[in-house]
Order: sequence, then C-alpha cells, then structure tokens
Amino acid sequence: MVYYVQLVEELYALEEPWRTRFLVFIAKLATGQQWDDPMPNRSTTETWLAERVWLQKQIAQMLDLWVGHRQ
Repeated sequence: MVYYVQLVEELYALEEPWRTRFLVFIAKLATGQQWDDPMPNRSTTETWLAERVWLQKQIAQMLDLWVGHRQ
C-alpha cells in the first residue's frame, strides 16, 4: 500500500471531532489557508498527501503524537 493511502485510512478512522479537525487542518495547510469548506472528501485528501511529501511527513508526525506509535 502506498504510504499516503495508509495515512488517509488512519485519518478517516479517527473518532469525531478529531477526524474533522485533522482534515480541516490538512486542507488549510494544503491550500495555503484558503480552505473555508466543511471537511474535505477522501479523494481530495489523498491527492493532497500524494502531491505533497512535506505534508505527508507532518501529518504522520502529528498522528504519531496523537495516537501513539503507528505501524
């Protein structure tokens, strides 16, 4: 499995309200704070993470801190 796909799976598996908070944070980072919509869909989130390795790394670190050491 491609790494960013695993990240997306982990993000969408989070319980609310944390799932929406993480995803809106990602949207703001990916769009230069221009995101003003509800939670982004899975496809959009996956595209952002696929295209931005720096974002993958930052989100992976945040998830590690939030949920503990990930697989």
